[in-house]
Amino acid sequence: MRRWGRTRSSVFRGLRGHKPRCFSVVVNDVERVSVRNGSSGLVTIDLHNIAKVSSPDPLLIYLPPYSTAFTERPAQLPRFLQRKPTAVINYRWAGFNPFEVEDLSPPESNEQSEEDEESHLSWPAPIHDTARAYDWIIENLGPSTYTRRDVYVYGSYLGASLATSLALTETHPHARMGIRGVVAYNGIYNWTMFLPDHPINKAPNPRSMNIFEDILAHPGDPDFRELKQHAEALFERPDNLFDPFASPCLFFHTPGLFVPSSFNESALSPATSILDLPADSEEASKIRSLMLLKPPRKSPLVFPPRSSTLKIPEALLLHSTPPPLPPSLRRRRQRRKKDHPGNNFRTQAEELAGLMQRSIDKVELRERFKWDDDFDGLNDEAARRIQVHGVGFNTGDYRLGGKGEELAAAWLEDHIQ
Repeated sequence: MRRWGRTRSSVFRGLRGHKPRCFSVVVNDVERVSVRNGSSGLVTIDLHNIAKVSSPDPLLIYLPPYSTAFTERPAQLPRFLQRKPTAVINYRWAGFNPFEVEDLSPPESNEQSEEDEESHLSWPAPIHDTARAYDWIIENLGPSTYTRRDVYVYGSYLGASLATSLALTETHPHARMGIRGVVAYNGIYNWTMFLPDHPINKAPNPRSMNIFEDILAHPGDPDFRELKQHAEALFERPDNLFDPFASPCLFFHTPGLFVPSSFNESALSPATSILDLPADSEEASKIRSLMLLKPPRKSPLVFPPRSSTLKIPEALLLHSTPPPLPPSLRRRRQRRKKDHPGNNFRTQAEELAGLMQRSIDKVELRERFKWDDDFDGLNDEAARRIQVHGVGFNTGDYRLGGKGEELAAAWLEDHIQ
């Protein structure tokens, strides 16, 4: 592996205008570029197959399932991306690495601050890295002529949350180069659903089963449980769970919960710090009294904003299937009139899909109905653009399995052609 140095790759020859200072190195035919992200250090981008295609061809952006920012070897691409021009954003996010064999600390470099980087690696560092890397990609990998270049994003696990947030906030259909669609696998799209007071964690009839039966009835996905157990390490403070860039479902509705003072405190009453505020006025006293009565209601939000040029991207949301129930419990569940789905990768994907489809129906198509005479052909538009598919049991290695690879490859081929 060559040492880091100030080089200009053939990938970037002929690009117009001043480019921000960056550093590049070639590892196994993969170009790794490091870009300064303000005072927080460097974000690295691995470029696969970029120099082998003309710039108007569609570009893929890949966000790995966990932080791979400080590994020496580039992250391995999923099989359906391996022959496509792909930029891998190696975002920095401490707190979760299922196969960590070494400290998540940056390599020694004269170009990096000697200050301890750990304090910069929790949320919101990963979304800042993702946004900075995306800006660099748009500035440096755009078409050299007046043609267009489409971008599609794929992310899994932690990368799926970042991929959907990026797609929801950067899909401008009229942009010459921009995001047109997103594929996500086993993402957490609403981290507040891990809080114990979230309605999804409340069984409808808690007396109908004992504790042992309840545990067996919801065995859960081990990868899902692992992400839940690392939520505090990933976000450090509970208010970060309420950031819509971390929980993209919250672009579409208010959380319906108070921000708790800790990850284990109640989210149905205001944080202690709010209740302890002095009653300086009669109005403050009234507000405090109302807050004590009941938690805030979950209310829909208009997204994208009507004044923006954003559009809901086309999306394929893939999820693994929870392990099967024991036969005796499966028969009991079939006898129930209403099943409680619980919190898992499937319910996370279905919630986000439902919100995106509702936005298409209630915001985008309602506006289009005012001027489009051919509206009848758009009745299934939301279901066509936002798709959810199960891909079977997960493989245990945080990779997309065979069925998921086939679905993702077919979806991309349909959109890229």
